[in-house]
Amino acid sequence: MLRLRTLLTSLAGVLLVAAPASAHRVHAGVTEIAVNPRTGEMEIVHRLFAHDLLTALDRDEQDAAQFLGTEAGLETVGAYAGERFRMADGEGALFDLSYVGAEVDGEFAWIYFVAPPPSETESFIVDNDLLAEAFDDQVMMTNLRFQSHVRTAMQGPGRRAPVRVRFER
Repeated sequence: MLRLRTLLTSLAGVLLVAAPASAHRVHAGVTEIAVNPRTGEMEIVHRLFAHDLLTALDRDEQDAAQFLGTEAGLETVGAYAGERFRMADGEGALFDLSYVGAEVDGEFAWIYFVAPPPSETESFIVDNDLLAEAFDDQVMMTNLRFQSHVRTAMQGPGRRAPVRVRFER
């Protein structure tokens, strides 16, 4: 009996030590889209785990803040996000997104784009493939805020197709 208790105690200790190493195993990101009332521009803000972004860019060995502190790092992140996030109006016409920049704050990378405001806000098509090529279980939640209403598009495992988001009048 003593031998079994020792084995179980040892196993519990190993599990407790291993738990922090697997603490961030969720692969999720959030995109927020809204029209800035001051500038009139549509702002698109992506929030991702910085180390996941570095994995997708094949830059695991680099520090995220240092990487985004360089012109080459900023250009790489902008090109990456610009290729993997698309947004269109209800008819399928793509918005022309302009990359503003990126930064790291703690464990998160923030990536910023702007676009001209939509002429109508009845429906949008969102295709948010950020990090999906790097992580099979990546989930991206895109929140659209227009006319004091919020709609959410979810994309993830088994749901990678573009999502139509409707705002009813």
